[in-house]
Amino acid sequence: MVKDKKGFGLFFKQGLREVEVRQRLSRFGPNMIDHHKEVGELTLLWSQFRSPLIYILIFAAFITSLLGDFVDTGVISLAVGVNTILGFYQERKAQRALAALRAILTPKAIVIREGRRQTVEAPDIVPGDICFVGLGDRIPADGVVAEEDDFTVTEAILTGESVPVLKRRTRLKDFDGEDVEDLQERWKGLVREERVFAGTIVSSGTATILVVVTGNKTEVGKIARSLEETVQEPTPLQKRIDRFSNQLAVFVGITAFVIFATGLLVGESFLSIFTTSVAIAVAAIPEGMAVSLTAILAIGMQRILRRKALVRKLMAAETLGSVTVICVDKTGTLTEGVMRVTKAEFVDEEVGIQAAVLANDQRDPLEIAIWDWVRERKNVDPSHIAEASERVDAIPFSPTEKFTAKLYDGRVFVMGAPEVVLSFCSMPGSTKHRWMRKFEQYGLKGLRIVGFAVRPRKDGERKLTKKSVRSGLTWVGIVVHEDPIRAGVSEAFAEAKKAGITVKVITGDHRATAEAVLEQLGLLTQKDKLRARFPLVMEGSELETLSLDELRGRVRDIVLFSRIDPVQKLSIVEALQANGEVVAMTGDGVNDAPALKRADVGIVVSGATDVAKETADMVLLDNNFSTIAAAVEEGRGIFENLRKVILYLLSDSFSEVTLVMGSLLLRIPLPLTAAQILWINLISDGFPNLALTVEPREGDLMRQRPRDPREPLVNSEIKLLILLISAVTGVVTLIAFYWFWRTSGDVYSARTVAFSMLGANSLIYVFSARSLRSPIWQTKFFSNPWLLLAVLGGFLFQLTALYIPFFQSLLMTRPLTPFEWLWVFLEALIVIVIIECTKWIFSKRRLTTPLTERIT
Repeated sequence: MVKDKKGFGLFFKQGLREVEVRQRLSRFGPNMIDHHKEVGELTLLWSQFRSPLIYILIFAAFITSLLGDFVDTGVISLAVGVNTILGFYQERKAQRALAALRAILTPKAIVIREGRRQTVEAPDIVPGDICFVGLGDRIPADGVVAEEDDFTVTEAILTGESVPVLKRRTRLKDFDGEDVEDLQERWKGLVREERVFAGTIVSSGTATILVVVTGNKTEVGKIARSLEETVQEPTPLQKRIDRFSNQLAVFVGITAFVIFATGLLVGESFLSIFTTSVAIAVAAIPEGMAVSLTAILAIGMQRILRRKALVRKLMAAETLGSVTVICVDKTGTLTEGVMRVTKAEFVDEEVGIQAAVLANDQRDPLEIAIWDWVRERKNVDPSHIAEASERVDAIPFSPTEKFTAKLYDGRVFVMGAPEVVLSFCSMPGSTKHRWMRKFEQYGLKGLRIVGFAVRPRKDGERKLTKKSVRSGLTWVGIVVHEDPIRAGVSEAFAEAKKAGITVKVITGDHRATAEAVLEQLGLLTQKDKLRARFPLVMEGSELETLSLDELRGRVRDIVLFSRIDPVQKLSIVEALQANGEVVAMTGDGVNDAPALKRADVGIVVSGATDVAKETADMVLLDNNFSTIAAAVEEGRGIFENLRKVILYLLSDSFSEVTLVMGSLLLRIPLPLTAAQILWINLISDGFPNLALTVEPREGDLMRQRPRDPREPLVNSEIKLLILLISAVTGVVTLIAFYWFWRTSGDVYSARTVAFSMLGANSLIYVFSARSLRSPIWQTKFFSNPWLLLAVLGGFLFQLTALYIPFFQSLLMTRPLTPFEWLWVFLEALIVIVIIECTKWIFSKRRLTTPLTERIT
């Protein structure tokens, strides 16, 4: 080859000189992926404390420790510790995704330099190096094939496709005599079969590779840069918790100050009112919420795991319940991802079966499916047919020629694309036309077809040429394949539609193939196409021409994106999110990682690359779309349980706030002591609170529309319930306290009644809080045995406080009379009636009110 100092300067036998290597290392940099310095573990750990809820809890722990209430301090500190550790663990996982990607470019490679072969570290490889690779080697950089012998490469690490890609050599004279940057641009225009990519693995044969692109400019390097630049938005739940925490902090601060100031104004002692106001403030802070949130998410993850999906990030478990759009790949998720022979049409079946075996190398899924079909459906052992014939020569399959030929003792068998093989055969034009119509009909149904032909071996023929097999063949017939639709997918689509979730299919397949599958699933019927005001299908070539704003306008209507590359997946996700959608995206290859990271929920199949798995939020263990729908249902259940816990905790806390505020305004003794408040919150009500975290999901969750991302954690319905419960409980308890105090003159007896009313009330109305929509009589009483045990335990603790002498002196209580017990249960009954009436009103309102009007 001609040497040119500006270009690659190739001497095929000599390689580069060391001085040229040093110059190119200086010019192009090392063959490695650059990355920002990783955040240190201590910095990561410290960042977990930057949350309003954590600030509130730390403040509460500090105050309770000053007051000597070390039990409460310990509980609050545990909540902070659990959340800090979990957050730290998740962020470390995100860093490992980039580390796994960088590890792809760390092998050694054999190159030729100054006329001798030598092994060099991958970072020292430069454009213009001649590399030698063989079976099992990892390609060290992007380049072209200079020489090859039966060379195939598995590119699953990039594409997710496990089928080896047959590579062919390119014309090296096109890669000399120009500047390297210009040649790198020319390299991009080559077909994929002529290019090799860093990080992919040689699955057969050997090759000599000319390195064209190194480091950050390789395909893997571009993905790494995109992954690092892709912003991962906080989950809807994280946003809701931050907003709720800020509101709660303001409310608690104002409430504590008002109670403290009012107490001083009405003549309470400084120490007494300070202790009480702090106790109320701590009570108003749902310190159990952090632990309950973690428990609900962890339990939700276990429930999702039982339904064949592994959630890798806690917050993603709830985000699943907020999903409004699922972008799903066709192959392997909607379909089984395994080719199967559905039928064969042979002119002569015996010859057809011989051709199906003897032209077959079992090197790709189609060939393997044919081999299995012969064994299973025709009751013939294909290995016996193969062993009985001696192969003399072969022409391997070429993606450009689209056929393969095998020469045996007596015949030549040809297999390939049916229209190509048919063109080599002699037959009447009408017969050929009839076969071509069949090919077209099968193609419209999304089926894959392989054609076969045969001819006798010519005398003395020892070598096959492409020319020698392009004519004189006799048509044998076809074998038809399909990738079957997974069981349950149609039902899962219908379930998603009922739940208000839009499903969009994104595939690299041809449009006709994907449309056929979607039509079988009922997702894209001919009626849909006729009724649609806008096109329902978009190809990658069209998407490439659209700006983000234009794509935002079109993406709502598109059901199928075909011939899409992974970079375009990221554009689709961004356009959907810009429209306010919460997006779940499936993927499997390294190049899917940026889209998976950007999506609100990134989902990968079990066989995905390590980089994709590290980036994703959830792994489908059975690779089935039905599992995504099941996970969404569990995610909705997680959010519902979180709301139930918040309703329970805040109603309890604000009842105490109402009670104390009312007593201060009426200038009567405080109805509760600080110790009694903490006993109710931590001892009596603590276990029912945790039991609500394991509440089974309600059966109608997938018949509701997705939650709007703008909807707060505590919406108007929850706020009203909290207000009603706390107001009624506080007022009724205050009336009872005042009446018993005035009639008996004993403040301690009156406080015992108030203490018992608050404690028993929350233990009873928890059954009504089990569902925010269904009436109490429609909930299955025994479906949550943990709650029954928790309520029983709560009552036992409450009775302990009333009847055990040690606790009587600690909490300043006494046993209740039957009349006083009547007041206790009467209040609980009133509260339950109010909750049920309110739920009934809400249920009627939901039927008539648009979703957007309920977001407050």
